[in-house]
Parts: sequence; structure tokens; C-alpha cells
Amino acid sequence: MNGINTSNYTYIKTDHGTFLDASKDIQKVSKDTVDVDSFVRVEHSYTGSIDPAICKYLDGAAPSEHSSRIEACINQFFDGTMSESELQAEYREMLKKELFGSMENPPSPLTESQKETAMDFYNAFRQKILSVAVERNNAEGEQYITGDMNVQRSWSYYNSDYYYTSESAISAITNATQTISQEYDTTFEVPDYLEQGKTNLYNFNTALKGDPFIVSNYNYIVDPDVAPPKNFKWFYQTGGDPDNCARMTSFRATDKNGNIIYEEDYTTDEFDPTDPLKAQIWVSYTDEDGVEHRLSTDIVFNNSKDDLQNMLDLLSFSDKDADKDSLLNKFLSNLQIYPKGYFDHFPISTRSMDFKI
Repeated sequence: MNGINTSNYTYIKTDHGTFLDASKDIQKVSKDTVDVDSFVRVEHSYTGSIDPAICKYLDGAAPSEHSSRIEACINQFFDGTMSESELQAEYREMLKKELFGSMENPPSPLTESQKETAMDFYNAFRQKILSVAVERNNAEGEQYITGDMNVQRSWSYYNSDYYYTSESAISAITNATQTISQEYDTTFEVPDYLEQGKTNLYNFNTALKGDPFIVSNYNYIVDPDVAPPKNFKWFYQTGGDPDNCARMTSFRATDKNGNIIYEEDYTTDEFDPTDPLKAQIWVSYTDEDGVEHRLSTDIVFNNSKDDLQNMLDLLSFSDKDADKDSLLNKFLSNLQIYPKGYFDHFPISTRSMDFKI
């Protein structure tokens, strides 16, 4: 099979992610030329690494009766039209329905099966909270991208509002689950999701790992347990042009004795959305008076290990409010940037070349 050249593709956005449009490479083949008897069924769902036990509570192929209600409640909460106590009440009602159905006098304590149901429902609701937070965050960040996004580029956006809104929603359902468990002489403990490798269930910082077609090897956040400052935003983008296999950075001409007779450097410090060695970042926070404070800078990489850089080494806040600055700069030190492909064994970013004659 011929390899697919991704140079000239556009992206397709769906409810389940952003994907490359490779439809022009699809060819119809006569079934007489294919040994269909050797085919086996592949069980797969859009939920990817999500535990199959919680898929039924999400908007999958066979959703439960609560799927739409879960979606609606969480979106209303993020819209600000539902309070934390109202979300907790909605969740409590749905969970009790899942546990007991129409049973008037449920037995106590909960059975092992009911404990599993409570955990599955909690995980599904929690996953959906973080999923909505990430989807809204990324949709908001797309407006800041310069030029066209392609497979050679990467970007990331962080709005701390989504961190705190998701934390508030998670707190509401956690308290409700613990309360119901106590009512029926049962204990409920939140699992160690990081220990289990379930980053999509831990918090907003880990759920941001996101779509690999948008962000490759998401390592921008160093410690996911560090909470961001409130009213804080961060944006980062790298350049790239899949149509170019090489970029001329300088030109030098010499005579037969090796003496330089002409030399010109084509590199610049300004961000270029078509240059894989260029990046741009900005950070901002809004103070109590509603005034936005923003810092920005352009970056030039050099294809070395030094391309991994800490944000605090690039930008830092300095104002009269020392406590505010300390909080902001602490979180900046928890962010790092790098060119796309930095953590890959075989980087896909284009290396610059010097042509000398």
C-alpha cells in the first residue's frame, strides 16, 4: 500500500475530535480481489482509552437514558445557568435512579454490583465534565492561531476558568456520591487516577493532553497538581509548512582560496507561521479592576536539546502586587515549551539547512 502524503490535507472537525481529511486517497476495490474471509471484527469506539463500563453513560452507540441529561447538565453548568448545588441535586437524582431504579426501600449497605454502578456512573460524569472543559478551552483558543494549522505545527491554549469550573463540578458530584454512599452504610473513595494511568479522569491539567492531531506529546504542563492563578490565560503556537522540505537560512559564496566574497543571513527573530523553528507565546491575567495584563514574545529554536524552555525564563510578571506576581510566576514556572516532535524518537519538524557555494 502506498503511503499517504499529508502535505495538502485539510482538517475535518467532528464531535469526537479533529482529523486529517484523507478522503481523496480512498479507492474502491472490487471485493473479488480481496480475501474477505480473513477479515476479523475490530471492537472500537470513539471513547478510545475510556473504560468500556462508563461508555453507556456517554453519547456513544448505545447510550443510557441519562446520557442526554448528563450532557445538558454539564453544559448548563459551564454556561453559568446552573449552580453547583443544582448540579449536585441533578447528579444525585440520576445516580439514585441508576442504583435503585423505582425501588421504594433500597437495601443497605450497597451491594458489590451497586458499588460498581456508583463508581462507573461517577467516572462517566467526571470524564464528561473534563471533556467539556477541554473542548470549550480548545475551541476558544483556536481563534488565536496565526495562519493555517497543518501537521507540522502545534499549538496549545490554557484558560484557568475551565480549570476552576471543572474543579467545582467535580467537587459537587464527589460530595453527592459520598453522601449517598454514607446513607447506605457504604464508603466511597475517589480512585488514584494517575496511578491507574487515567489522565482523562484526573483534572483539567491532565485532560488537556488532547487530540494528537493538534498537539504532539503534550508535555507543556510540568506538574498537573499545581493550580493556576484565576483569570489566567496562556497561548502557544509553532510554525510549520509541510510543502517545504528545507529552508534556506543563509547564503555564502567563497573564492577558490576559501575567502568569503558574499554572505547573507536570512533568519529573523519575528514569528513566521510557516517556519518550524519559530514559535510565539503570550500570557495574560485580568486583575480585580477588570484590566488585562499581557506579556508576549517570539521564539527561535535551533534544533537542539536547549529548545525545551521554561516559561518563567521567557516571560515573568513584575508589578506592585508582589503576592499576585508570585502566584503568576509560580505557574509560569510550571509551563514549558518546545518545538513539535521534540519528545519523539524521530522528530517530524523540518530541520533548517545552510547552502554554501
